[in-house]
Order: sequence, then structure tokens, then C-alpha cells
Amino acid sequence: MLPCLLLFAVFVVYPLVSGVRYSFYNWNGTGPLIDFVGLRNYTYTLFDSQFAPQFWHAVEHNLYFFAISMVLTLVIGIGLAYLLLLQNERASRRYSVILMLPFTLPPVAIAYVWTVYLEPNTGVLYSALNTLHLDALAAPFLGSTTLALPTIAVITAWAGMGFPVLLFLASLTDIPQDMLDAAALDGAGRLRTLWSVLIPAIRPTILMVTTMNFIGAFGTFDLIYILEGTQAGPDYSTDVLGTLFYRTGFGGFGSTAQSMGLATALALLGFVIVVAVSAVLLRLQKRFAD
Repeated sequence: MLPCLLLFAVFVVYPLVSGVRYSFYNWNGTGPLIDFVGLRNYTYTLFDSQFAPQFWHAVEHNLYFFAISMVLTLVIGIGLAYLLLLQNERASRRYSVILMLPFTLPPVAIAYVWTVYLEPNTGVLYSALNTLHLDALAAPFLGSTTLALPTIAVITAWAGMGFPVLLFLASLTDIPQDMLDAAALDGAGRLRTLWSVLIPAIRPTILMVTTMNFIGAFGTFDLIYILEGTQAGPDYSTDVLGTLFYRTGFGGFGSTAQSMGLATALALLGFVIVVAVSAVLLRLQKRFAD
């Protein structure tokens, strides 16, 4: 028990306490902490006429990102898990391994693959659409201010789909057979059984996946950084708290906003949002589990 507490203190408590301390200083990330500013970094983030809109804009993008990935994860994830449930054990394991493959790929590889697919004019998707005479749908997905963020959210959901599918499948497998037999006796078809019996029975797992997706949506950074750069292009349309933190801490707004203390305050505000929403979701999960 003691080694675990020491590891938790070193890798979780100490960085968190240090972050809170840094957020009270005007500090560029190097040298001693001497310019104490109190809560000024927080008020600057929340209320400054120039910086606050960028913060709230990034929060909106994080929420938008979460909504898209959550809808895809629930609809497609539960659907795939149900299809796996209908397979025999050997086939179910084989398809589960295939679904987990994108989950094992590093973000750089995922970004490269989708860049090849979505490359304007010569990409695989554009070639397929042209072949099907659907040129009107061949939009610049990663170069559009309206399509770039949802496109990256879809890519993220695709890459991480395997894990929630396995969670849903495990929950569906644990549902007592007598519940399914009762539904069959009542004349319920497969879709009716899925909607009225199976989905209500796995609500705790759905809420757990929702919590994980929310945390992941507010921690998203790597794919946006790789595909759109630190400026979260085009025209900051993919800017989230992660990219805003990077530019604030390491430069991008000019010398007046380049501050690790300010970036730490920004990150802690995002942390508060994640903790508050996660606490509500976990409480709901516990209620449904009981």
C-alpha cells in the first residue's frame, strides 16, 4: 500500500500542487518564482476581453468534439458490440482483435493514414467519390473551417472505437439469459430487444464510456497538433484547450501572453471542468449500478 501511495504522491499529487502554485505567478517556465500575481492569471483567462474569448471558444470546441465522438461511440460502438454478441465465440474474438487494431496505432501513424485518405484531389476518398460521380461531396475536410474539427473527431472516434466496443460486449454478455428469453416470449425482435432490454441493462457501462470520452475530449491534443499544427487551423477552427495551452505556454500570442503561469491556470480551469462533469457522471453511474 505504501509504495502505491508514494507513487501517487510523486506522479499525481506533487505535479498538481506544483501546477496550482505556478498558476499564481507570472512565470515563463524557467527561473525562480518571484512575480506573485495571485488570481490574476485566472481572471485574465476568464474575463480578459482578448484572451477570454479564445478560452471559451476552445471550451466550446472541446464540448463539440465530445458530442461528436460520444454519438459515434454510442451508436456504432453498441451496434458493433451487439453484432459481435450474435457471433460465435471464435468469430467474436477474431473481429474484436480487428476492431482493436486502430487503438494500438500511434497518433502519428493515424494522422498519416488519414492524411493520405483525405488529401485533396489525389486522396483515396476523393478518388472514390469521383469514381462514384459524387464530386459534390469531395470537400476539403481538413482544410475547411466547418469540417476540420468534426473530421478529426470522427478520426479520433474511429481510432478508439475498439475499447468501448469490448466494454459494451462484456456488459451485454453478462446480461442474464432469462431476460432475453422473456423478451423473445413477448415477441420482441432483435432491434426491439436491443433497444428495450439490452441498452437499459448496460446503462452503467454507457455512463462509464461517456465519462472516459469526456475526459478524452478535454485532453485531446495530439491529432490536432499533427494534422493542423499549433495554430489549430484553419483559422483556429480546431482550437481546443490543449492547443491553446501549448501556444500560451510556449508562444504564439506574442510576448504578453507567453506565460507558463497563465497556461497552468488555463489547464487547471479545464481540469476543474473535467472533474465536475466526471463527478456527476460517476454519481449517475453508481445510481444505475445500484
